[in-house]
Amino acid sequence: METAQTITTRFVVVNEANIQALFSLITALGNEQYGHLLTGKQLDAYLATFTPQQLASDINNFSNQWLMVYAGNEPAGYALITSAGRRPDDLTDKKIKRLAGFGVLQQYAATGCKEALIKKCLQISQSYDALWMHEYAGNPLLPFFRENNFLPTGQQATLDNLPLPGVYLIRRK
Repeated sequence: METAQTITTRFVVVNEANIQALFSLITALGNEQYGHLLTGKQLDAYLATFTPQQLASDINNFSNQWLMVYAGNEPAGYALITSAGRRPDDLTDKKIKRLAGFGVLQQYAATGCKEALIKKCLQISQSYDALWMHEYAGNPLLPFFRENNFLPTGQQATLDNLPLPGVYLIRRK
């Protein structure tokens, strides 16, 4: 009989273990999400934008909040809430945050990890007028985001770091 794993979501603080876990998650998720869409050279260029040093700097940036979700003791996914990024046109005068990264490894897709992670993201952003994201237009998580009241704006633009079509989604208060 299979036992249920404890799902926990924690803020990421800078230490060697967390940086390595986050770096491994970003690499694995990048391969899962984009490996079949990009050339090897494009994927390598995208993943090269993440280094342990850059992640440590980003975690220490007060504009960012990094989260990791764990299944038992294993890192299963991460999210990044930030103030950075080109916001959708209709949010120019609003108090907002961006969900700039969100992913859970495929092996944990049915464990409750993505639900726990989005719940924590929504708790963190509840004092803002909106939480927005710019996601790959073919992201398999789009229905999940819509279930959590992230609605497409109709505005589209290529993703910042990837040569893929992107859509803007907004979850308003």
